[in-house]
Order: sequence, then structure tokens, then C-alpha cells
Amino acid sequence: MPKQLAENKRNKSAVIAESVLGSVEALKREGTEPTFNAILAYLRSRSVLSNHRSLRAYLDAMISSGMLTLEKEPAKQPNVRPKQLYSLKNDGPFVEAGERAMLFHGLNWTIPSRSSIKLKTDFDGLARARIAHGVAYASLEDAIVETLAKSKNKPRLFLTLTFCAALLATKKFDRDYLLKRATLSNVRDTVEKLLEEIGYVLYSPKPEVDDIRTLFEIRKQLANSRLTSTSFNERQFLLSPDEVVDVIGKQLGVK
Repeated sequence: MPKQLAENKRNKSAVIAESVLGSVEALKREGTEPTFNAILAYLRSRSVLSNHRSLRAYLDAMISSGMLTLEKEPAKQPNVRPKQLYSLKNDGPFVEAGERAMLFHGLNWTIPSRSSIKLKTDFDGLARARIAHGVAYASLEDAIVETLAKSKNKPRLFLTLTFCAALLATKKFDRDYLLKRATLSNVRDTVEKLLEEIGYVLYSPKPEVDDIRTLFEIRKQLANSRLTSTSFNERQFLLSPDEVVDVIGKQLGVK
């Protein structure tokens, strides 16, 4: 895997991201041009960041999310790279949420109209964002929470829940962070019930579902899932166990 791609797949540090932004401000105040090398030297002197590839990843994330702008000044000497000057944009950070972000995170669905949600986030959200082709995509957790929060009517909520179920059942995610964000957006109850419903499908000893063949294949493929269920009683949720089986089966390609 290329080094840059591997770097982009890991969460960044919110503390370091804030320090990188602060370095641009500090250099400006002291009358130093905030070039890439000047920023790196500033951070190295404070034992914050020393790897130039890592710094590049942070700066690219801030540019993609609208926090910084980059201006390249041609060098006066031949065969010398243009000077890279960074400036505060006093905006953002913004990340791409909605169905576009869900597709980016691996939603295996054909969606005629992909909703785009421009989400203003914080340093935690920026640190977990993924950058691709100059776009800062919200983390899986933030994409799910924000899309649920924007789903106001029942048909739209049902559709969003199917997408969320497909991803939460088959992708790795940070449960604590998911619930923290869900609490802030007032959708924690919905998220907890959805996780409970997925856990029921995966682990109930006697699940009330019709498509046993698909259920068996789902459990086989997701045998190492960390999702659990605290109750196997009668279900009361917008998505029924049969619908959850159908959704996960389609995501896994077994239906």
C-alpha cells in the first residue's frame, strides 16, 4: 500500500491538528512566512511533529476542509520548487457527510440521488476525516449521525436506517465516538436501537426472521463482529429483523 494512502486510512490527532493550525497563526504574528518548512521547523522545535509526510497529511486535510488556503509562489532560481505559503481561511473545518460519504465508506448500494451534507465539524471530526481527491469526507460515525439527524420524515428515516444498518453491521467503527456524536445531535436513542436490532439479528438464539438461509450466511461472514444485543425480546423498531437481514445480506452480496 502506498505510504500516503496508508497515512490517510489512520485517524489523526485532534491535538496535533490544533497545533498545526496554531503554528500558522504563531508564524504570522512573529512576521515569519508560514511556508511548509517554517511550519515543520516550528512544530519540531516544540516536539509536536517531526515527520514531513505526517505534516503534509494534516495540512492537506485542513485545505480540503476549508481551514487553510495554499498559495504557491514561483521560485526565482531555476530547478527550485515553488514556495508554499499557507494562510488561515477563518472557516470550517467542513467535511462531506450524507450518502456521498456513506458510499465513500463502502456502502454497496445504487443510489439515484446522492445527498450531500456539508457538515461543520471540530478538530475531533477533522482528525477522523478521510481525504480523497481533495474532498474531506466525514468519518463513518459522523456520516451516519449527521445523515440520521437530517432525516426528518419517516420514509427518509427508514431509507437512512437501511444504509446505516448495512454499514454498522459490516464496517469497523468506534462505538464510544459514535454514541458521543449521536448524543450531541439528539439521535442517540435511534442509534442505540439500531445497534440493538443488528445485534439481535447476529446473535439471537431464536431470531424471528423468514430468510434463514441469508441469516446463516450473514452470521458466517460476520462471525467476528463485536456487536452485541442485551435483549432478545419482541422487537419494536422502524426496521424489522427481516428488513435488517435483507439490508445486511445485500451489503454483503449474499442476496
